Amino acid sequence: MLAGIVATTAAPAYADVTSNHYTIGSPSGAVSDVTVSPGTVTRGASTSFQLVFYVGAAFDGSQGGAITVTPSEALASAPTNVALVSGNCIQAGTAGVGGAGTSTPTSFVVELVSSCNINAKAKVEVDFDASAPPGTGALSFSVTTTGNTSPGTSNAVNVISSAVSLSASLYGFGANTTYSISDVPVANMGSGGTTLKLQANASEGKATISFLNSTAGYSVTVTSSSGTSSDQVTAVSASGPAATLSLADALANGETLNVTATGTNPAASGAVEANNMTVTPGNGTPETTTSIVFGGSVRGVSVSPEDTVAGATTVYTVDFQATSPVAAGGEILLQEKGGPTNFSHVSGVLVIDSSAGWHFVATGATLDNGTAAIPLSDAINANDSVSVVLADVTNPPAGVVRDFTVSTSGDPVPADATPYTIGASASPGVVVTVEPTTAGAVASYTISNLRASATLAGGSGTIGLQAPAGTVFPNNVSFYHVVDSTTSSGSGTVTTGLSGGGTNDVTFTVPNTVNAGDVLSVTIDDVVNPGAASSTDAINLVGEVTGPVPTPVTTTVPHKPVPHPKPKPHPKPKPHPKPKPHPKPKPHPKPHPKPLPLVTLLSKRVAVKSHAVVIQLRCDRARCIGRVVLKDVTTVLGYRTYNLPATGRPVRLPIALDKVALRLLHGAKHHTIVAHATIEVAHGHVAQKKMSIVLA
Repeated sequence: MLAGIVATTAAPAYADVTSNHYTIGSPSGAVSDVTVSPGTVTRGASTSFQLVFYVGAAFDGSQGGAITVTPSEALASAPTNVALVSGNCIQAGTAGVGGAGTSTPTSFVVELVSSCNINAKAKVEVDFDASAPPGTGALSFSVTTTGNTSPGTSNAVNVISSAVSLSASLYGFGANTTYSISDVPVANMGSGGTTLKLQANASEGKATISFLNSTAGYSVTVTSSSGTSSDQVTAVSASGPAATLSLADALANGETLNVTATGTNPAASGAVEANNMTVTPGNGTPETTTSIVFGGSVRGVSVSPEDTVAGATTVYTVDFQATSPVAAGGEILLQEKGGPTNFSHVSGVLVIDSSAGWHFVATGATLDNGTAAIPLSDAINANDSVSVVLADVTNPPAGVVRDFTVSTSGDPVPADATPYTIGASASPGVVVTVEPTTAGAVASYTISNLRASATLAGGSGTIGLQAPAGTVFPNNVSFYHVVDSTTSSGSGTVTTGLSGGGTNDVTFTVPNTVNAGDVLSVTIDDVVNPGAASSTDAINLVGEVTGPVPTPVTTTVPHKPVPHPKPKPHPKPKPHPKPKPHPKPKPHPKPHPKPLPLVTLLSKRVAVKSHAVVIQLRCDRARCIGRVVLKDVTTVLGYRTYNLPATGRPVRLPIALDKVALRLLHGAKHHTIVAHATIEVAHGHVAQKKMSIVLA
C-alpha cells in the first residue's frame, strides 16, 4: 500500500561541506554595535534607511578605504542617495579614491573620498534610500570595512505586507462576501471628514470587486486616544469598484479605522486575479491596502521537510486544505523554483485525504527540478484536508524558502506555503589548522574530522578544495596527503590527478580507496596564506565528503513529560468499614478562555509496510498542530508533524521509520517492538502512549 515511499531515504545525502572559520594574520576585529532604522517597513515600499555602527581599526580614503553593506535579503531596488557621516567626514555618493563604488539590490560599496579619515572606534552613519525586499520577514544588514574584515550585523527590521491589510471571508471567484480593511490611519485631512471612499484596484489581472449599494453592507469602527467606537454609515453611493460612505460622526486626524464592506468577487478569467483597495478619509491621505488573490484551489499550505539541512535528500510532507473540488484524474501541482527544490529523484508519493478517509500511492507523477505534478486516483472535495508525502526530495540551498506554492487542476491559482528555513550544511566539526597563521607566509594546512559520504575509489575519486582568495595551493602532488583513521589502507600521498595547482581552487585524486563512512583528514604542505588578515576564512570541500552530521538552523526537541509519582498502596480495609468519601477536587482558579486542543492516539498495533507505519489520531476541541515522535525507550524510530482540524473523526497519518527502527524490528522477538509514542501539541498537553509495531 505504501510501496516505495521511503525506499531510499535511510542514508541522507548532503551537499559539499564547509569547514569552520580559521584565522590568518592579526585581524582588526569586527564592526560592532550595528543598528538600523526604521524597525518596521512595508515590503517593496520606498524607504529611507539609517545605518549606524562603530569601527575597530582606523582607515581612510587616501589609502583606498571603503565600507561594504550587505542586506540579508535582496532589496527591491538598488540603494540611492547614499550619504556617509563620521566626525569631520561627510560624503555624498559611493565614489571615492578607490573607484566609483557599487550599488546593487544585494550589496553596496562606499569608496571613501581622500578627505575622509575614520578613526579607530569611531561612530559611522550611512544613510540611503531603497525599496524594501518584496517578501515579508526579517531583514538585517552586515557591515565590513577595509580596516575591519569581520562583519558586524544589525538588528532585524520587520518587513510586513502592509500597514493597512485587506482580507475577505470568501476568496472564490464570483462569491458574494464581506471584506475587512484594518488599521487605516486618518492623516492630512482638512475637510470632508464625514465621507470615506473605497476604490477597488486590480493589482493582478483586470477584474475588480463590485461593491454593494446598501448601508446594510458596511460598518466603520474608529479608534482614537479616547477609545474605540462605531461610526454609523448613514448612506452609500456604490457603483462597481467604487463606493462612497457617508458617516454620522466626522473623522479626525490621528484616528485609526477598521472597515467592513460587502461586495462580489471578480468572475473567473482563466488567469490570476488580485485586488487591493484605496481608502480615502475625506480629503486626507489615501491609503492602499495589501492585495488579496481570488480563486485558488487550496489554502493553509505548510511544508515540513523531515531534514532541513541544505542539500539533504529527505521526506517532504505538504499539507493543505482544498477550497475547490478536484475530480479523480486531476492533479496537484507543487512548485519551488527559486531554490530550486529538486523533485526529479523522488522515489514515491503518497496522497492522503484525512477528511474523506482515503489514501493512495501516486503513479505517473511528472517530477522535475522545481516542480511536481501528481495525478489523483480519487476525488478531493471542497474543504478536505490533504497531505502529500514525497520521498527523496532534495533540499534547496540554505535560506528562507518563501516561494513554495500548491495548486490543483480544480483552479490554477497557486497558494503560497508558510515560509520555512533550510539550514546551511556547513559543519563546525570540520576543522582547518594552519601553521603558521602569518599573513602571506608559506604554511601547512590540515583539514580534519571529515567523513566519506560515499566510497572514494583510489585513482579516480576526487576531493576539491576551495579556499579564500589569496590562498595559493601547491602545484606538486607530493604535498597532498590523505590520512584514513578508520581504514589505514585508505591513507597515502597523492601521486596523480591534480588540477588547479597554483590557485586557491584545486582538485586532487585520492591515492587509495576510502570506504564510505571512514573518518579522514587531508594535509597540504607548502600552501601560501592570503595576504589579508581575517578571522572568518573557511574552506569548501567538494566531492563525496561531509562532516559530522549537519544540523538544521532550528530543531525541535520533544517535550519530556514529568512522570507522576507512583501512588502508595492503600492499607487493607477492616471488615465492613464505611468508605470515606473522596474529598471534592479543588476547582481550577481560572478556566482557560479558549478550549485547549486534545489529540488522542487511537492506534494500539500497527504493521510496517514499505518502511512506514500508518497511525490514527483524533483531534477534538480546537485545531491540533504538533508532532508525533515514536521511540524505543530512548531511540527515535520515526516522527512527523501534523496539522488537524477539530473534527473528532479519526485521521490516518503515515510515519516513515528510521533505519535503526527497521534493524530493531528484524532482531526483535516475533519481529515486534513496543514503541512509546509522544504526541506534542501546540497550546495543549503532551501525551504518551504505547503501541506495538509489527514487521509485516
